[in-house]
Amino acid sequence: MARAPAAQDADRQAARIAARRRFVHLKRCFMAAIERIDDRRAQWLKRQVRLSNEAVDLWLLRSDVFDALSPRGATVAGTLRAELQRALEAVMHGGVEDERVVAMAL
Repeated sequence: MARAPAAQDADRQAARIAARRRFVHLKRCFMAAIERIDDRRAQWLKRQVRLSNEAVDLWLLRSDVFDALSPRGATVAGTLRAELQRALEAVMHGGVEDERVVAMAL
């Protein structure tokens, strides 16, 4: 039996809210990772993260952020990279679809 349109709308809204929460968590993870880096490049990264509106924006910044973390030491950088990667995976689900999203963003 098909679901009522109101129930479908409620499900869609709940899914949008959940996706937005995952994005906000991702953005906070990125900001926390770069907060203690103080060079000019870090200032640019902080601005880019702050201005991001979609997960793909952060996904495109990930290698720059990972590189900026390197001077913090292998252990700290590795921990932060792993946390960022988990947060990205929670938002950007598997492979081919993500590649199309990124290609559209470029």
